[in-house]
Amino acid sequence: MPKTLAVVSLKGGVGKTTTCTNLAAYVAAMGVPTLLVDLDVQNGVRFGVGLDTYTGPTLEDVLLHGRRPEEALVPTNRTELAVVLSGRFSDDGALEAYERAFERDVTWLARLLPHLATKDFVPQLVLLDTPAGLGNVTTGAIVAADALILPVQCEPLSLRTLPPMLRRVLHIKAQYNPRLSIEGILLTMYDERQSAAADIVRQAREAFPNGLVFDTVIPRHEELAVSFAVGTPAVTLKTRAAGAQAYIQLGREVIMRLPEDGGDATPG
Repeated sequence: MPKTLAVVSLKGGVGKTTTCTNLAAYVAAMGVPTLLVDLDVQNGVRFGVGLDTYTGPTLEDVLLHGRRPEEALVPTNRTELAVVLSGRFSDDGALEAYERAFERDVTWLARLLPHLATKDFVPQLVLLDTPAGLGNVTTGAIVAADALILPVQCEPLSLRTLPPMLRRVLHIKAQYNPRLSIEGILLTMYDERQSAAADIVRQAREAFPNGLVFDTVIPRHEELAVSFAVGTPAVTLKTRAAGAQAYIQLGREVIMRLPEDGGDATPG
């Protein structure tokens, strides 16, 4: 079974989709079969990996229109990377039906994920990009995950989002998913020109010891936004730039924690 990581945050704009697209691209480039699933109706992954013109089956079609799960797998220009997009959501009714489906059955995604594979593509790592907040879709992702990546901006008051998030995670773990763990807290949008940013890094490492905070800190850097706009992850577009280097380092941290035999992930 692959290891499944959900990237989750109470706040929007903390770099969830940028993290998912760059992490998936790098890990796949290192030869690890990787599946990136976009659960967010804003469709950020579609644009971040250059699939804005894609018109084929999506998660919406699997959930609401009876398409087979494997039909929603979208190959990319990297053999080891496939993507599942959330949907087109042509009207409010489609959006509501998508969210209601997760509300009716919070375990639906967990049951679906093993079927997002083919004889030619069996992922070793699954990344779930989630909507901001703790709504039904994000809850479904947490239920389906082996572990969570929790992005936090290096800005004043940002650490205050973590306690309510962790309380919710503990509740879901107890009720639905006893194997769930925290892969790591990821500090994002670090700006060395702002003195508060260094304080946030220090406070996070003091508040959450024992390796719970990733060693990697993601900088606020222009090339991350530029690469997203052109539909190519920074780790494959500008590999020497600071943002790309940070995600490469994060990818190495994640790869080191993958089970060597490709079997069940061991919570850390």
